[in-house]
Amino acid sequence: MALSLLNKKKLNAKEAKGKRAAAIAALAKKYGVIAVASLRNLPDKHLQAIRRKLRGQAEIEVAKNSVLLRALKEAGKAAELSPNIEGPTAIIFTDLDPFRLYKLIYQGRGKAAAKPGQTAPFDIIVPKGETAFPPGPVLTELKAAGINAQIQAGKVVIAKDSTVVKLGEKIGDVQAKALAKLGVEPFEVGMSLAAAWEGGTVYPGAVLHIDEAQFMSRLMGAANNAFNLTVEIAYPTKANVSLLVGKAVREGRALALEAGICGKDTIGLILAKANAEAAALKAKTGSG
Repeated sequence: MALSLLNKKKLNAKEAKGKRAAAIAALAKKYGVIAVASLRNLPDKHLQAIRRKLRGQAEIEVAKNSVLLRALKEAGKAAELSPNIEGPTAIIFTDLDPFRLYKLIYQGRGKAAAKPGQTAPFDIIVPKGETAFPPGPVLTELKAAGINAQIQAGKVVIAKDSTVVKLGEKIGDVQAKALAKLGVEPFEVGMSLAAAWEGGTVYPGAVLHIDEAQFMSRLMGAANNAFNLTVEIAYPTKANVSLLVGKAVREGRALALEAGICGKDTIGLILAKANAEAAALKAKTGSG
């Protein structure tokens, strides 16, 4: 009887996994873009925040990796995306451009408190200033964490900037508790997009991450270089034609002036030049 009940539970679990995989596979067939995201070290509140951010634009599915792999296989996408599924994973289904999706997820990154045993990503410094704490046990806790805490005017204050943990050091329990009390969140957390599939092409996360400011700076630099080159070789374009015409006019006027060719645009300049030369000659000869 007990064995039969156990087998029944296993069968039900298998059926549930099959239905879950089928539902996810249906989403994979419905949407044009499928992305694999790592949930490692991602607090649930941040996952829910991303869900809210992408609501109406994408669907996020979280399941056991075996279920996700089965779903992708059923949808015919396993070969491309399966290598990116390791550890806690979510799959995102959307019709957004992969680069747009990456940007939205990256913008959803947030801060998180330090946990004992984590490695400091930089020197964690508590700046000087007042706190909201009245005198009490908190003073001892802060001092134990290496924070220069004192009592002033009935409040606990940080007397000077205090380095709690240095870059690369492990964060201890005492330091983690003190930082949490002060609301210092030194870690950045967020969903990490490992890869995105679109139309048979897989874009690794590193490719999707674009520094827009740097990209625009390089694009503008390339445009300026191209413009300067067209001007230098006198290749007319819509952007430079007025500049080329102006340059040609100036050079033509200078040549006519040098050769003494009279014209509407040069007669005044030629007379002025002759007058200047006459004045210079007069000054040298001293003639009246």
